[in-house]
Amino acid sequence: MDKFEEEIRSIFDEKFIEKAKNLKRSGHIFNPVFYLFFTRLVELSAILRDIVLPNRYELEELFAMRRDFLHIDYRTLNEVLRRAWLIERSRGVEFRFNRNPEDLLYLLFRMGKMQNEIDGVIMRHAEWKKDRLVDLYSTLLRVLAEIEDTITQSVQSEEKLL
Repeated sequence: MDKFEEEIRSIFDEKFIEKAKNLKRSGHIFNPVFYLFFTRLVELSAILRDIVLPNRYELEELFAMRRDFLHIDYRTLNEVLRRAWLIERSRGVEFRFNRNPEDLLYLLFRMGKMQNEIDGVIMRHAEWKKDRLVDLYSTLLRVLAEIEDTITQSVQSEEKLL
């Protein structure tokens, strides 16, 4: 499990972490680590409820379905942010969460690649038993929660210094 955790952590490079901090500092509505956490929580739920059986084919199908939803989410998020931008312009106000479009675009682009990398790590470490897949996903979710906590603590400590 240590190798699995190490491989998952290596996916989150400095640039991703810094861009995620920038979004959090600006009060942006989108949280990329939480999005990753939530999508993997849904996958774990499907495994726990025997919707997805512990075999390579079903896990690959689960990943494919998540990729399809990610593209739908991208389009929906893009449309919501575009509409928010239009509304804020017509009202003469600026939403605080719209101040970092470059960071948001980078993170959205990077997340698809990260999801594929996480898929690969899961597949390399998967043992085709339900309890072993649950252990992998539990470790993944713990690591994501720890990464999010580290980002939050870093931003909060910076705010205290100001």
